[in-house]
Parts: sequence; C-alpha cells; structure tokens
Amino acid sequence: MRWYRSLFFKVFLWFWAVIFLAMWAAVITNHWIEEDYFRPASQNEVLHLVQMMERDQPIIAEGRKLWRKVRPGWNLVSVPADLITQLPHDLEEFADYAGQTAQVLYGQNDGWLMIGPLEQAGYLYIAVARPQWPGLLDNEDRWLVPVAMVLVVTLLCGALVWSLTTPIRRLQRTVRRLAAGNFDVSDLRHVRFREDEIGMLAGEVMDMAGALQRLLHSHQQLLRDVSHELRSPLTRLQIALGIARKKDQQNLLQAEHSRIERAVQQVDGLVSQILDLARLQQSDSALLQLQTLPLQEQLHEWVDDAEPELQQKQLQIDWQLSAGALPCRWDWLLIQRAFDNLLRNAIRFAPAGSVLQVGLSSSHGLVSLWVQDQGPGVPEEQLESIFDPFTQVDSARDHAAGGYGLGLALVRRIVELHEGMVTASNAYPGLRVVMRLPQRINTAKS
Repeated sequence: MRWYRSLFFKVFLWFWAVIFLAMWAAVITNHWIEEDYFRPASQNEVLHLVQMMERDQPIIAEGRKLWRKVRPGWNLVSVPADLITQLPHDLEEFADYAGQTAQVLYGQNDGWLMIGPLEQAGYLYIAVARPQWPGLLDNEDRWLVPVAMVLVVTLLCGALVWSLTTPIRRLQRTVRRLAAGNFDVSDLRHVRFREDEIGMLAGEVMDMAGALQRLLHSHQQLLRDVSHELRSPLTRLQIALGIARKKDQQNLLQAEHSRIERAVQQVDGLVSQILDLARLQQSDSALLQLQTLPLQEQLHEWVDDAEPELQQKQLQIDWQLSAGALPCRWDWLLIQRAFDNLLRNAIRFAPAGSVLQVGLSSSHGLVSLWVQDQGPGVPEEQLESIFDPFTQVDSARDHAAGGYGLGLALVRRIVELHEGMVTASNAYPGLRVVMRLPQRINTAKS
C-alpha cells in the first residue's frame, strides 16, 4: 500500500484542507468587516463629480449629513463646516486633516474613500468605493461567500465521513452474519479493492471468513468420519457376538472371540489416534522435550524396528544418506512417531518385493528426511489434502491396508511443532513424502 493511499494520510489531508478553508474564510470575512480596499479617485473623476454636483445643486441639510447616489459605487457627502463635529470620529479626523491642505487627499473608513476640500465655504467629501474583489460580488452580496464556504466545508466533511462509514457499515453487517454462521462476504468484494487500511481490513475479514468456513467444514467432516469409522468395528462386534451366541463348539467360539478382540483393538487404536491428534493440536513448541541426538543413528534404529513388516512383504531399503551423524535437537519421541507413520504407510501401499527409499540430507541448518515407495501414488489434486484428518484417497484400499487417514495428519502436526513443513509428491511410480525441519529447535526447554 502506497503511503498516499493510507487512511491516515487521507484523513490528515482532509482535515487540513477543511481547517485551511475555514481559516481563509475567517480572514476574508474579517477583512470585509474591518477593512476594505479602494482605488484612488483620479482627477478626471473628481472634476466630473464636482461638475455634476454644481449642475444639480448640491443638497445641504441643517444638522444632519445627506447621501446622494450619483452612480453605482460613487457617493457624495456635502457637510457644512459647523456640522463637522457631528461626523463619526474617524470621519471627523479625516475632515480636519483634509481641510488643512490644498491637495486632493484620499483615505478609507467604513467602506468609503473621502476626497477634499473642494470648496471654501464648507467641506465637500467625495467617496469612491470599490469592492474588495472587483467583479466577484457586490457589497450587498458579500454574505454569500461565508455561506458558500460553509457549504463547501460541509460537502467535504460529508464526503469524508461517507467514504469512511459506508465500508465500515458493510464490515459490520458481514461480521454480524459471520457471528450468525453465515459466511457470505460478497458485500466486501468492492471494499477489498480500496488501497487503504479499510481495504486491508476487509481483505483480512474475508480471509478469516474463509478460514472459519473451512474449519467448520473440517470439524463437521471429522464428526462424520469418526462416526463412520467407529460404526464399522462396532458393527463387526455385534455380528461376532450374534454368531457366538448361536455356536456351541469351543473352537468356533474361540474364532469369534478373536474377531471381537481385533475389532476392539481397532476401536482402541482409532480412539488413541484421535486423542493423540487432539493433544498435539492443542500443544505448542514450548512443551517439546528437546534432546540432541545423532539423526542417522536413530534413523537406522527406527527402520530396524519395522523389519518384521518389511520381511513380510519382502521389501528392500534403498538408503539415500548424504549427511553424516547430523546431531539434531528435537523431541525424539514425536519425530520417531512421525517417521514411523511415514515408513509404515509406505509399507502398506508398496507392492510386494519392491524397494523403499529412505533419504536424509542437510543444507544450511535445514534437515530433509523422506520416505518413498513404489505404490500407486496419489492424484495430484489430493496431494495437499492427504495431510487432513480422515482423508482417504481410496476408502476400500485404505481400509484393506488398515488405515484411518490419521497418520499423515499426525505427521504434519509433529513437523509443525518443530517449525518445519511436510510435503508429498508423486514419484512415478510411488509417493514421496518429505519432512523438512530445522536442525535445532530452541523454542522450548529441554
């Protein structure tokens, strides 16, 4: 966002402009009230006025001053000498000064230019007035300018308030809908394009609405998946119990008891994984039990633990180790569980007699640990979603392999707790899952 598009700059500039206009209007009005500017009367204008007055016989009144309109902007005042003291104080001072010289003088007072003396018997003052802004407004229309200033300031302030309150009201309506469970944020599409703080806030609200919608959907999907996964072994339990009741032979009862035991173990394993995932999702890095151990040595031990499963499917391990002992500061129980999930997941889907690749590399303090099988792989559009709980590319295949779609979700959470990331990609054939973690984690106490 450019600085001149920020809300701070707009509000600052707007108020500065309004204050400037108000000050300017105040100064102009003050000049009109206290002081006007006039042009000096030329000698021709004075002679013309004197001739007009002599031709029309000047009006002289006892005890008062008389004004006579000669032409727009010009006025004559004829005052007898004995009435000078009745003039306003400023006019009296000017008249006294004008009577002491033979020159034509001009001065200003209350909007009139006074010139004199032109007679010996009395004092004749000729006033030639000019508005402060020639041709803009007549004297009697000066009140329109402050009114216009007020209107302009009102429009400017109204436009500013409207530009601020309209998107804020839209944000308010959207947040209310979000609180009510309605994730429609279409009102904010235009607001988001504002290149200021309000536009940024609208974008954050839209992103938040999308995240909340995805979170709610995932929770709903989780409930459906848990119900489905629990229903299957429970159904098998009910069937096995029903069969057992109808059988008398001890060997047949023993077989049904074994089926019941396997079903119970499946339910127990599923519940354990769900609880583990919930516990990890509520944990943070501060709870990690950190310890520094050589990774390559630990890696060989973990693969040795899976030797029975490897031999059962006649799988070979292709080691791709480009790092030495590589001491790492991790929570090793969690890392072992994450790697074990990757390895056993690869064993389940690898064809019998194929090769599993286990790799390790390090660069600039970042450790990459991967497992690759030669199985069917995953559709490209599902490579990211396989790390979500209960995600199954092929339900029948996953159930046959004994999976519930929780292993990779556990892997992702463990890696996130170690400030790393996990990705999956197709190896053609097979699937390759890579864990990338910093070699040392210092966010928790060992």
